[in-house]
Amino acid sequence: MATPSETLWNKFIEKNHITGKTFQTRWFGEQDNPEQINRINEQLLTGQRNSTSKPLAYYASEQEAVPQVGDYYVLLNGDMKPVAVIETVVSELVPFLRVSAEHAYNEVDSDQTLDSWRTNSKENFEKLMQKYDAHFNEENPIVCEVVKFVYRPED
Repeated sequence: MATPSETLWNKFIEKNHITGKTFQTRWFGEQDNPEQINRINEQLLTGQRNSTSKPLAYYASEQEAVPQVGDYYVLLNGDMKPVAVIETVVSELVPFLRVSAEHAYNEVDSDQTLDSWRTNSKENFEKLMQKYDAHFNEENPIVCEVVKFVYRPED
């Protein structure tokens, strides 16, 4: 029997005649903060947000693959239930201090300015990397990703 994520994925690939692709499940935000996940999902699904970023060291610490252009993900909500399919359309490695104002704006942090993004992201990245007994500094490379929403069940 297929999982709910597999069922959603199968509907997506049938509707779009896609072959030879696989998916992973994914959510944005802290897993123990369903409200945050649902807020970010709402921003993604309404087009208010399309960018995300994490330190490269996070992926190594989690033994998780860095997102690549063309990767598909079944997006999970705060209850870890599938809600949509998204696709990575940009994935680039950028030094923290070279992240663009455009990326910062599209990540929807506070007032959407680069200065605000740097302040908030530095704090978030420092906390994130502390979980892995690692340090974050402004010289560290960041994975900057742009995703697009490609399917929702009611489509």
